[in-house]
Amino acid sequence: MSLEIGHDSSDRLGRAIDVGKAVRLSEKGMLGRLFGLFFTKRNSFLVFVLTPSIVAAVYYSLIASGQYVAEMRMIVRTIGVSERFDSSEKREGRSMIGGDSLTQDSYIVANYLKSPEIVKKLDAELGLRAFFSRNDIDWLSRLPKDATFEEFYRYWVRQVDTYVDGPSGIIIFTVRAFAPEDSVRIANAGLAAANGMIDKISEKAKRDLVARVEGDVNASLESYRVALDELRDYQNKTGILDPLSSAKMLTEIIGKLTAQKLQLMVSLKSLEAANADNTARGRELRRSIDAIDEQIALRQNSMAGTKTDGNTQLSGSLTEFSRLETRRIVAQAIYEANVRNLDTAKSTALKRTTFMSIFSSSNLPEESEYPNRLSSWIILTIGLLTLWMTATLIWMSIEDHRV
Repeated sequence: MSLEIGHDSSDRLGRAIDVGKAVRLSEKGMLGRLFGLFFTKRNSFLVFVLTPSIVAAVYYSLIASGQYVAEMRMIVRTIGVSERFDSSEKREGRSMIGGDSLTQDSYIVANYLKSPEIVKKLDAELGLRAFFSRNDIDWLSRLPKDATFEEFYRYWVRQVDTYVDGPSGIIIFTVRAFAPEDSVRIANAGLAAANGMIDKISEKAKRDLVARVEGDVNASLESYRVALDELRDYQNKTGILDPLSSAKMLTEIIGKLTAQKLQLMVSLKSLEAANADNTARGRELRRSIDAIDEQIALRQNSMAGTKTDGNTQLSGSLTEFSRLETRRIVAQAIYEANVRNLDTAKSTALKRTTFMSIFSSSNLPEESEYPNRLSSWIILTIGLLTLWMTATLIWMSIEDHRV
């Protein structure tokens, strides 16, 4: 009896599960049929292709604000560079701002024109934000009035363009604005700011160049003063101004004393030959010869020798004096060379000038170049159509696999 009751319970449970599955399958089938009825090829084409294309056509033809382009061409030049001047800032005589060619300066200017710094400067001078957030600009192209600086900078990068021709260094600068006068005014202000930046960097480079050479002059002058002080202290300590001159003078004195000694010895020999050397004259000659010998030995010992009496020997002081004198001569030569280099640096800094030359100014635009209404609408429509066709083919392939 219990087995039959259990069997009936399991049958009822199985039928309930089957009924639940059938209900769910019927619901899914109903949703699939509703989805299939609504999202047909025709309806999806209308929703995803035709409607956006019509909205885009209305926007580009009636709503989108025209943008006018101002284009200017310029080049950065450096004049008055001395090819002969050579220092740690050697530029091969071509550039003042930096790098080894004028093209490097052009890239610096092009980068500055798209930097956050110029956005701040133009906004402070012109009120740049107001040019792109006017109420007559369509809302898709307009800069929000409450935009952050980062958003403002990204907007500026989209509205300007810079191109540098590598071989010639020519810079092409274009600005897009929503009024002809605005584009020209912004372009002129941007180039004026870039020119000021060049002047600032050029002046700083010249000041740094002169300051660096002046530092070398001051350092060499200090070394020269130290060498002079050491030489003077040694002269005061030894009491010898110039060992070479002193040795020359002592040599002359020794020579004169030797000549006198020879004369006295000749006179003494004459007395000895006459057996009169024991006379007063002979004894006087011997005393004179001994005194001269003592003077000769004293002066020879002051020049060189093994005996010392507390005085400085010239042979010992000559090495130290030569070292100090050589150091003084070298320090003086370096100082004089740095002084000449400083004069050259100042002359070069005065003659050298870096500036931006504009050879193609922008005329007032008469027609808007952006947006290109027809081509933009065609590209958008073709893109939507391509996406719709791709999605439709994928959906059809999935439906075929279900069947």
